[in-house]
Amino acid sequence: MTGSNEFKLNQPPEDGISSVKFSPNTSQFLLVSSWDTSVRLYDVPANSMRLKYQHTGAVLDCAFYVENLVGTHDAPIRCVEYCPEVNVMVTGSWDQTVKLWDPRTPCNAGTFSQPEKGYVLSSIEGRVAVEYLDPSPEVQKKKYAFKCHRLKENNIEQIYPVNAISFHNIHNTFATVMTELRLQ
Repeated sequence: MTGSNEFKLNQPPEDGISSVKFSPNTSQFLLVSSWDTSVRLYDVPANSMRLKYQHTGAVLDCAFYVENLVGTHDAPIRCVEYCPEVNVMVTGSWDQTVKLWDPRTPCNAGTFSQPEKGYVLSSIEGRVAVEYLDPSPEVQKKKYAFKCHRLKENNIEQIYPVNAISFHNIHNTFATVMTELRLQ
């Protein structure tokens, strides 16, 4: 399933992909976390896996920068982001907290409780929509949606869910990820 602007990575994870992140400094590297307990670093232009780190449990998110453990939550961590402007790691967990970390020292810089909060992750219908919170008509004109991750075989269209989306902050582009499971 590769069109002119899409391609399939070699050595993909063996289970659902939970997150993809482009390197903040170059579009050459892509970090992929998966339910198969791995985090993989890909060289995109070479279409090769550079590194693979195996964990003991499913990996729900990944981020560039941190080279060591900065802290823990009381439940699985769902998302990780690094903010270079203030040199802080931000983690969100199923323990209903958001924590800030100073990556230079294993120190919690703040914990913020988020009781009863939720968010939408992706579409199981193979669709992506770009929405804006600003209600002004000028900003709302920028909204768009499209279908993706579809494969037609023998006149039957297979639609795959969007498992993850990663935005590239320099090139203002994004990648979507699907997992195709086939029974043999």
